[in-house]
Amino acid sequence: MSPPALRKNYYLVHAPDLPNAQRGKHTPKHVDYSLPLVKSGHMIAAGGILPQTAHSSDADVADKILGTFLLVQADTVEQAWERLKGDTFWTSGEVWDREKVTVTPVYVGAPKVE
Repeated sequence: MSPPALRKNYYLVHAPDLPNAQRGKHTPKHVDYSLPLVKSGHMIAAGGILPQTAHSSDADVADKILGTFLLVQADTVEQAWERLKGDTFWTSGEVWDREKVTVTPVYVGAPKVE
C-alpha cells in the first residue's frame, strides 16, 4: 500500500528564543494569531523547545522554554515564512532570534489523513 498523496508540503520551523526573551509579554497575541492557523490546517503541531534536563510534565515547564518548534503545511516555503513572520513572536523582535530561525522542508511519513 502506498502512502496517501499529500495536498500540501510540510515544513519544520525551529525558532530559538533570544536571551532574555519577552515570551510572556507576547504570548496572548501569539495564541490569538496561532489559533486560526491551527483551525485552517496550516499549523499541524507546535510547542516549546526545552533544555535536555527538562520534561514536558514539569510544573514550571513554561519557564524553561528556549524556543519554538512548529510543523506547518503550506504550498511553498515562502508561504510558510510569510505566516511565520506575521506572528508577534517575530514582529516584536523580543522573542525569537530572527537570525537563527529556520524553515526546513520535511517528509511526514505518518500524516493525519482526513
